[in-house]
Amino acid sequence: MKPIGKVISGINAGASGIAGILVLLMVAHVSADVTMRFVFEQPLDATILYVSAFYMVAIAFLPLGLVEQKDSNIAVELLVERFPARVQTVLLFIATLITAVVAAAVAIRTGQEALSKYATGAYSIEAGGKILTWPTYFYLPLGFGMMAIVSSWKLIAMATGKDSGLSLMTVEDPYLSKEEPNV
Repeated sequence: MKPIGKVISGINAGASGIAGILVLLMVAHVSADVTMRFVFEQPLDATILYVSAFYMVAIAFLPLGLVEQKDSNIAVELLVERFPARVQTVLLFIATLITAVVAAAVAIRTGQEALSKYATGAYSIEAGGKILTWPTYFYLPLGFGMMAIVSSWKLIAMATGKDSGLSLMTVEDPYLSKEEPNV
């Protein structure tokens, strides 16, 4: 199980790395647009389209697999943490199952939409130019697909009692140490 978990972790890290690079490209693009607008009075065409359709969608959805892998989704555990360990395990299994099913359903549906946009050659017209937008529709099925794969892999690990092999990739934050600073 560990080799497959490592492959899944690698794919998640790659998708999140791409999202990170896109954050930097977005900052550079917006900075260039602001500079061109206020210094040369010639703003870059379609910056808002590129930011909203290309950068932001990828940044939001490509890391979904990594978020699921690290158990970083929002969770409220007011009552569950007081339940016996066995009940918590069953509830975790059910929640992971629901996550896998819903993420897979969303991945399939958004994948169908992405293929539809690809087939029609979806584009947007900005500043008199035609900009293809169909590639941006593939970010959602990729992100939700990886989320479904990760949660399904976790289910298999829970059911078999084996280590999933998924890397948690945790980095200790030196500012959040448990020791009180000497003042």
